[in-house]
Amino acid sequence: MPKPKKKFPNNNEIVAEYFRLIQSKDVEGLKDLFWSDAIVFEPFSKLEKGLRGWSQIEPFMKVAIMANESLSYRIALEEFEDKDKKNNNIKNIQDSKGNNNTNNEVVKSLVTFQKDDIVKAKFRFELSKSVNSTSNSDQKKIKSLRIEFI
Repeated sequence: MPKPKKKFPNNNEIVAEYFRLIQSKDVEGLKDLFWSDAIVFEPFSKLEKGLRGWSQIEPFMKVAIMANESLSYRIALEEFEDKDKKNNNIKNIQDSKGNNNTNNEVVKSLVTFQKDDIVKAKFRFELSKSVNSTSNSDQKKIKSLRIEFI
C-alpha cells in the first residue's frame, strides 16, 4: 500500500520538512518534496544548468545527508512571492515545456552549520503548485533549490 502524499499548508513548513528529512536520512521523503523536473543548483559540481530531475538530484541528497550527520545547524527563514525576479537578477526557471511559472513562491534561508567551525550557507527554495484535477486539491513542492556557501 503506497504511503499517502503529505500536504503542507505553507512554504515555511515545506522548507522545515526538507531540513527535518535531511536530518532523519529520509531520501524517499525528500523525493516527495520535489517535483519530478526540479532543479538543484549546488556549489560542488559546478554544473551551470544544475542537477535536473530526481535521478540527478538523489545522489546529491544522499551526500548532503552524510555531510549533515555530525553537524548542528540553525535556520533563519524569509518568505516572499517571487514577483520581482528581474530586480533580484534571478533567472526565471522554466518547466519542462519551456513555460515560465510566474506564480512560484520563494523561501530563502540562511543556515549556520557548526561542528568545530561555523559555516554559513544560503538556501533559496522556489516552490510551485500543481492542481490535481482528479481531487481538486493543490499540492506545493520544490521546483528549484539553490545552495550557496558564504
